[in-house]
Amino acid sequence: MVAMKLLLSVCVLSLIGCTGRGFQPPPGEFTQWKKSGVSQQGVKDAMRACGYTNLDGAGDRSPIDEKLMRFYCMKDAGFKRNDDLDLCKLGRIGESPVCDGRR
Repeated sequence: MVAMKLLLSVCVLSLIGCTGRGFQPPPGEFTQWKKSGVSQQGVKDAMRACGYTNLDGAGDRSPIDEKLMRFYCMKDAGFKRNDDLDLCKLGRIGESPVCDGRR
């Protein structure tokens, strides 16, 4: 049993060593927004002005309409997404009243 745990530990450490980084969380939500001439700090400031409280985006349990309002506040301010995401074009999310005129 001890030998099995030791072997498993060595395998796990070997895998982590191969990647050189171990676990890496996904990049923050603020890294997805861009606007010509605006620094990353400027992006964060704009996100806060649009009502974002969690700039990482992880664990946001806000109602979808609030998420949509923040998202389109950024779009309306001239920001674009690196991934070209458009929330109102995603399935049933587009049924939200916030998406009226944005589909």
